[in-house]
Amino acid sequence: MQNRIPIMIFLLSLWIFIQTISAFADEEKVVQDNKGDTAANEIMKTREEHHGLQRNLGFSNFLEGWLTPWDAYEENENLAPRVPLLRITPAFFKREVRFNYVYVDDEHKGEADVNEWGMALELPLTLRIKIDIEPKVLHVDTAEHGENVGFGDTKLALRAMLLESEALSLSTGSVINVPTGDENRELGEGITTVGQQLAYWMDLGHRMSIHSFLGVDVPVGGNHREDADLDFLYGVALSKTITIKENSCIHGITPFIELNGDKGFGLDKSEGETVFEGEEEAESEDKEEEEGESERYLVDILPGVRFDLAHELYVLVGFEIPLNGTEEFDKRVWFSIIKDF
Repeated sequence: MQNRIPIMIFLLSLWIFIQTISAFADEEKVVQDNKGDTAANEIMKTREEHHGLQRNLGFSNFLEGWLTPWDAYEENENLAPRVPLLRITPAFFKREVRFNYVYVDDEHKGEADVNEWGMALELPLTLRIKIDIEPKVLHVDTAEHGENVGFGDTKLALRAMLLESEALSLSTGSVINVPTGDENRELGEGITTVGQQLAYWMDLGHRMSIHSFLGVDVPVGGNHREDADLDFLYGVALSKTITIKENSCIHGITPFIELNGDKGFGLDKSEGETVFEGEEEAESEDKEEEEGESERYLVDILPGVRFDLAHELYVLVGFEIPLNGTEEFDKRVWFSIIKDF
């Protein structure tokens, strides 16, 4: 059953992707049909002036939007708001600064408890281009090295919007993880990775939305026997926004649930180990088990809730647990503050 979980998530992500493309084609057709309607154009103009900018970035106008300054999304009571969550990569572009706190219990098979503080800056340059900068500060308590505090690894990303309309967003991004943390003090992984991601978001109606993404990470620097040659990343999330009217403090509540996975290929735990003649027979008997060690996968579930406060300030809390019996960690507690600007 555990081996089927990544396949099920991948098929679900593929189905969402197909539905996204179909929905965008229908949306683009509706927009083209409305071009000759003067009244409809006046309504759209009014909505753009008072509720943000309506997107219509598609295949037919793919060269447009690359130099157009970014503006906030159009919002009304009939559309699901584009709400960034905790772990899953958002497909849409928001201009915001985020402060994260994550407590990790029994990380790396119980070797350490980790308190992680991070700041992420998401800065859209145009309607189609955005950069992300995410440094970290860690407090690591290990049985072997005691307590260590310092800067962790830094993540940088350059993202491009492929398709976008009122009801969906589809974007891609190139990501690099820079090992700025001290590996000897358990503050960093000591390895540079580069990756590519594809993320999409879709409005399901009734202020519900679905988030999903696929990605790969490839190590290009460092030498770790336990690291995979390639990591395949995937995730799906569902959120529902409940608007609270006539409240000056809380404008909305968004409960959500994320399912995130990471499957590593090319693991070779036996690399560099000497195999003695007397061990060959035992290893041949365990051949099937050893073949399974060449791959590993993690599947985690992360339920949480987001509170929309006044002045474009948001608070998110979540609780993450592994689903497939992994010993990578026991649980994670998430707390995040987001400020749009």
